[in-house]
Amino acid sequence: MEPWSNIEITSDDPEILKIGKIQELLGDIPQKTLQIRELISGFEVCHFKYLQHINYIKSSITKLKPNIELQRIGAHHIRQAEVEWMKDKSGRSRVGQQYISALTGWLKEDPGVEQKNESHEKSEEMIWGWLGERDMEKIRLVKLLVARLKWDWASYEKLLKGADQDELEFQVCRMDICHYTFPDNMDRIIQAIGRKQPVENFEGCGSYNQEIKNQIEKEFKLINDQLESFDPGNEKNLDQFARLWLISCLAKTIKEQTGLKKTIHFPNI
Repeated sequence: MEPWSNIEITSDDPEILKIGKIQELLGDIPQKTLQIRELISGFEVCHFKYLQHINYIKSSITKLKPNIELQRIGAHHIRQAEVEWMKDKSGRSRVGQQYISALTGWLKEDPGVEQKNESHEKSEEMIWGWLGERDMEKIRLVKLLVARLKWDWASYEKLLKGADQDELEFQVCRMDICHYTFPDNMDRIIQAIGRKQPVENFEGCGSYNQEIKNQIEKEFKLINDQLESFDPGNEKNLDQFARLWLISCLAKTIKEQTGLKKTIHFPNI
């Protein structure tokens, strides 16, 4: 995973350049430190467990040992084999599978086994009613939605319009069961496909609400306080510089993902 793959940056960004200078001080970076950097690269503020993930990262930085491997995050997602997603304790994967069953049934005009969940009872009949009569564009969008939910990237790429992508397709492309608004956003996008009109005030992958932004601002302040009090020690301890580099990367990531206008307080080193 590319270090800054989860945010948009420019090569002349002064904060990125400063973080690069800190990285140069480390020389050969230990594998465990690189694994923590991967956790930061995999962080998404729109994930329903975003605070837990921040705590994983901060704890890992303190110990300079990853608390969790990046591949274990989402290990029970519906993209995994059935034996894995059935272990998901949040219930999201089970509900996601119910949607996929209803959507694929609509594509085949073949009702599947009716499945319900105590916390989210959406019947196949209701989902089919939202979608309405089949036509070529609805079929393409439903197939695209199923491919996105299952992380079937080969099918996903074939179903995209490419340069002619419209707003509704763009919204479909930002759907996932790990988003903080799931399953409500799934209901809204299915209804939108039925109408062939985009969702108003859509929240999908990469989005955040005011509650999340407020929490991230608190986290950013705590991180900035850490950076301002940074002390490398008399012998310029490399472990301390590794922590400085990682916490700076985390600060930049959460800042850019939520559009914070505050400055990162790098220490004088």
